[in-house]
Amino acid sequence: MEDLDRQEILDDVNFLIEAKQAPKLRAIMLDAHPADIAELCTHMPGEHRRYLFDSLDTHTAAAVILEIDGSTRHELIRDYDARRLSSLVEEMKSDDAADFVSELPPELAAKILKQIEPEESAEVRQLLAHEEDTAGGIMALELVAVAQERTVEEAINEIRKKADEIETINHVYVVDHDQRLLGTVHLKHLILANPYTPLHEIMNRDVIAVQAGTDQEEVAKLARKYDLLSVPVVDAQGRLAGRITYDDIVDVMQEEAAEDLARVAGVDEDEEPREASIFRICRLRLPWLIVGLLGEIVAATVLTKFSHALDKVISLVFFIPIITAMGGNAGIQASAIVVRGLATGEIDFSDTLRRLGKEFRIAVLNGLLCGLLIFLVIAFGWKSPSIGVLIATSLMIVIMSASVVGGTVPLALKRFNVDPAIAIGPFITISNDILGLLIYMWIAMLFLEYL
Repeated sequence: MEDLDRQEILDDVNFLIEAKQAPKLRAIMLDAHPADIAELCTHMPGEHRRYLFDSLDTHTAAAVILEIDGSTRHELIRDYDARRLSSLVEEMKSDDAADFVSELPPELAAKILKQIEPEESAEVRQLLAHEEDTAGGIMALELVAVAQERTVEEAINEIRKKADEIETINHVYVVDHDQRLLGTVHLKHLILANPYTPLHEIMNRDVIAVQAGTDQEEVAKLARKYDLLSVPVVDAQGRLAGRITYDDIVDVMQEEAAEDLARVAGVDEDEEPREASIFRICRLRLPWLIVGLLGEIVAATVLTKFSHALDKVISLVFFIPIITAMGGNAGIQASAIVVRGLATGEIDFSDTLRRLGKEFRIAVLNGLLCGLLIFLVIAFGWKSPSIGVLIATSLMIVIMSASVVGGTVPLALKRFNVDPAIAIGPFITISNDILGLLIYMWIAMLFLEYL
């Protein structure tokens, strides 16, 4: 939705809300996509948002509530009773229903599970039994599974039976009598095959499946690597338990990216600006700021140990920001590349030495070029070739060391099962500031002995 179009629609919708024209409002929203309605809701005052949502039919409202961000959704349904929420849950797919119910207070969730249809309640309870960030936690139970001896015609009939229940069907899953997954048949092959052909003759036996306990990030990597539209989920015995569709895989990718970005910024990924108080947000961010403060205090202490060198050549102070900033930039660049490679699977421990060797060669080249540039500026601009050699040498070594640290720390954290995304936060900056100052001051002391 374009910004101008959205503003025009938003003005029209607000006008109808203020005029209490629920029937007209419902008619306008009838052909709108749930994601567009959700976007409108986020740009409305609270009372208008509630009136619009109450004007929607139950099916549309259920789709819209899933598209709205968590804080707005919490605010919107805060005053709804179990009966109203139950009607929404009954319109959702099993995985969406489980996600929605899991966000509610336990007592309210229990009431909803008692009020919805027993079969749907059992499905939601089954999904809630899995860890939230696992394949079992994000899978849907709606799928088409057919025994291997069944024919193509029977499989197509099974699809027709479940057409209203399942939103998208790309594959039919072929199972044995114990529901163990044997293979898949793509919808295209079903349409082209002879109606009386048994499924085991045309099925693809090379199935990429995951177990229910597999981490959701690993599922997303598999889907990306093999271009999968859906991923079947099996239990420990290989029995088909559910499937993960591509829309949920995209949600996982977005969630993981948001989590990594939050850690880069040194904030909590669960921080919700809309609903959290300034004191709660302050409490979440303050530890990272204190870590940074303590690190910089250490860096300041390093400087005090070399105060006599700074007293001799005061111009050395002017270049401290350049040394620390360039070291920090080089470290962040190296760590970002490694973290990305680890996240996408492009980098593994088997090629650690090769990766670090490449980063070091890049650092040497960058260090030489930056050192040459700063030397030319100081030697000809400041008329001080000796100081130029000092700063250029320091900058070159700092860039190389920072790149090695930036490339090594994420690999080390990954080795100890710590999320490497934290490596490009305050730790890299602080460590490179301290290391850079130590290198700079040490080289300065050596130069001053011969100047």
